[in-house]
Amino acid sequence: MYKLCKTEQSARRQRELELGLQSLMLQRRYEDISVSDLCNQMRVPRKSFYRYFSSKEGCLFALMDHTLIEFFQSQLSADVEVVGTQIGDLDRYFHFWREHSQLLEALNRNGLSGTLVERSMALTLRERLMPQYLRGAEPLTQQLAMSFSVCGLLSMVLLWHQQGYRLTPEEMTKIAVSILTQPLIQY
Repeated sequence: MYKLCKTEQSARRQRELELGLQSLMLQRRYEDISVSDLCNQMRVPRKSFYRYFSSKEGCLFALMDHTLIEFFQSQLSADVEVVGTQIGDLDRYFHFWREHSQLLEALNRNGLSGTLVERSMALTLRERLMPQYLRGAEPLTQQLAMSFSVCGLLSMVLLWHQQGYRLTPEEMTKIAVSILTQPLIQY
């Protein structure tokens, strides 16, 4: 997989390699990219690559996980008056993914969007990143609610990306709020 870096310099170098993979994935199929290709593009020896990752897949997983962690950290450092509100949280979510459109494009081109959903689910459940109202719920309820939320929101983001961001992040937020606050099925 990938290693957790202990120094800021190591973390920066690891992230550069991850972004190098993203760049290559925008040009070529993921299956056709080798560790050597990535090292050549980044002008680093293969030995340096293996300091951070056990494989190309490890680099891909780190790219996704570190992007997701970046979002969660941005939520924690956000303006207190905006965080914690459904509209504020969703607005920041759609803005974040719009800013990370190159990652979405690289994954989409390579049929790896589902892997982002899986990594998001795993990180959310592992780190127990959930709304306050779910904290006292039984574990299965927490898991099901977070699965529903993560899959639904990321599916919206992926479709929004595939359709060329025709709506603004604010319009996406309005739609998400509407979906989350209305009955799913009306008889």
